[in-house]
Amino acid sequence: MKRRFALVFVLIPLIAAIIAYSTKSEKGDYIIEKGINGNNIATITVVHHLSEKEAKAKSLSYFLNNEDKDDVMVYHVNDIALYNDLNVGERVTVRTMGYIMQSYPPQAVADEIIRHDQDGNQ
Repeated sequence: MKRRFALVFVLIPLIAAIIAYSTKSEKGDYIIEKGINGNNIATITVVHHLSEKEAKAKSLSYFLNNEDKDDVMVYHVNDIALYNDLNVGERVTVRTMGYIMQSYPPQAVADEIIRHDQDGNQ
């Protein structure tokens, strides 16, 4: 009897931890908006340090008006085929060509866009 009680006592927290870990959303950089700017340049707006849930639930205006507004970045995408394949809500890592335009939100030219699947892999 004590042995069964001990087994249940160990299994319940273990199962709870597994469920909590599997539903935990990894923080990353997510595409919040896509568009073509006034200069006919394809752009993606990315917000840094988000969970997938936040990326899907909150709007660009929310991120521009909250305390983390510095986490918003607009990237110019020169590869139109890649731009067309990217999706709003997708987790990405963007590497730039080395300079950031001093606008609001800041802008940079994407040199490389690394796409991540939902498991956090490339």
